[in-house]
Amino acid sequence: MLRMRAEEYAELVRILLYRVGAIPTADILLPGIRMWHKYKNDPELVKAYEGMQEVFHEIFPGLLDEAQRTGNGIDPGPFIKQTEKRIGRAGARMAIEFIEEFAIYQEQDPWSRIRRVEWSDTQELADLFKSEELTTSYGHFFDQRFIDYLHRNFDSIAKINWRKFEGLVAEFFARAGLHPELGAGRNDDGVDVRVWPGKRGRHLPPALLIQCKRQKAKVEKVVVKALWADVEHEQARSGLIVTTTTLSPGAKKTCTARAYKIAVADRPTLRTWVDAMRTPNAGVFLGG
Repeated sequence: MLRMRAEEYAELVRILLYRVGAIPTADILLPGIRMWHKYKNDPELVKAYEGMQEVFHEIFPGLLDEAQRTGNGIDPGPFIKQTEKRIGRAGARMAIEFIEEFAIYQEQDPWSRIRRVEWSDTQELADLFKSEELTTSYGHFFDQRFIDYLHRNFDSIAKINWRKFEGLVAEFFARAGLHPELGAGRNDDGVDVRVWPGKRGRHLPPALLIQCKRQKAKVEKVVVKALWADVEHEQARSGLIVTTTTLSPGAKKTCTARAYKIAVADRPTLRTWVDAMRTPNAGVFLGG
């Protein structure tokens, strides 16, 4: 038997949740402490903060009882509205800020009786690096939990499975409201993803052909030439190379000299994509 203090266990849980991208900080975030230090030097804001706290302690027990009775998530609407009614818009903004901190605290606390159950299944982290499977209940092509993990551990982007990398790219365009179609994966003649602006237009040439390059070396001009040949063959509007590195100087020169309609999404661009798709700080209040 291994004996462990309760606070040590809570810290381990908190660090684990942070490392997989489930919470934004590994520090203990007691609700309201950060806000107090933020507003303490302004008498008017301190007064608004204290008033917001009074409203919270008055209303929250009823909100909790209602959530437990119905089995739904806690609705913060009455708290925000009542705070705005008493204090004004400044109070409402503080109420929203406090809700976010409270939600994070509940999420990181293993002893909390308020628990948001977000996932209906489990996903092995090893699958991100070893499996070519793209079926998921939490995304079109790429599991949301993997996105959250990459948001926290972006340096692992070049190590993920090559098929998962293609799925990540397709996922971004799907969430942008476009309609990507993944290639076969193997023997796809160099086109990994085709993108159309609408579902009904798939009988027409794709708007975009994408070549995915998950590698350590820079992308050479032979890749650029091959993609442009596919763009012309399929009568697509343009091409895109998505890479964990960037184009080589020779590849960039070829694109410029021959006026290829080929763009590149390099490593920094990929990071912005992952950041844009990560789970926001939803917490228990927004959960069902």
